[in-house]
Amino acid sequence: MTEKKFLGKIRTDPWEALAKGPREVMASLWQDYLKELIQAEPKSRRAEILRKEIEAATEFPQVYDQWPEMTPEARAEAWFTLVGAAKARAQALETCVRCGECCEKGSPTLLLNDLDLLRREILTWTDIYTLRPGEPVTDREDKVAPLKEERLKVREVPGTRQCWFYLAASQSCRIYEDRPEQCRRQQCWSEPHPAPGPEELLNRGHLLKAVPEMAELMAAHEERCAPARLEQALADLAAGREEAGDELFDALHFDLHLRKMLREEWELPPAAIEFLLGRPLTEILNAWGYKATLTPEGVFKVELR
Repeated sequence: MTEKKFLGKIRTDPWEALAKGPREVMASLWQDYLKELIQAEPKSRRAEILRKEIEAATEFPQVYDQWPEMTPEARAEAWFTLVGAAKARAQALETCVRCGECCEKGSPTLLLNDLDLLRREILTWTDIYTLRPGEPVTDREDKVAPLKEERLKVREVPGTRQCWFYLAASQSCRIYEDRPEQCRRQQCWSEPHPAPGPEELLNRGHLLKAVPEMAELMAAHEERCAPARLEQALADLAAGREEAGDELFDALHFDLHLRKMLREEWELPPAAIEFLLGRPLTEILNAWGYKATLTPEGVFKVELR
């Protein structure tokens, strides 16, 4: 069926249109009704899934086929039956329909309730990475701002914002039954759930209590390579304080060599290192508009992009 839009008298007197109009008019009014009922962007995957669910549950295809032969009284009865069934079905579907749209917009931030996922190894160190206080990050509205507190996030597919566990081809999640708390709170069909407070956020300290050697390395790295320290060094350099360059390069080299040690001596994969130490300082500089390049002599060169 090719969807048509009807204007004029059909919109000002829909009951007359239903009683006397062709089935295309009924279908046009039905699509308008579903749009109002579903309360989702008409072209979104969620709207498409709900529309198919509702039309299957209400036997809309059969009503559409039989519409030309129906009397006005039969049409009125069929219409009210459709509307009643649609309302009942839509109320039952005020939940996640696994359309995957939120999964493609970004991965979840882990909360304290997700600690059990790591204990049961549903998530591992290679599945998550750390964003540290002071890092510039982009939210789902594409606004960039420095973080106020540490966050652990599920990794994303390289080059995208799609969650690591989401399979786009099948619109499915590899850990749906054990998905993180923030995924469970997602409710695109109604008012957004309040953002989690700082006290709800999971951080590296919660995970490294039993691994003191790792905790000590993390603390040493944070002391010398904190994003706020890096940002201050850049500001001081711009203000003409040349000695700030030593602080900047000390942080870059310490970050580089600590990551190399963890990779070569401790045999940790790069993904696990991004959990322990967060993103490399070169990536953070890039987010601020600077390019840090390691020269053949083993010295960093920092310049504006």
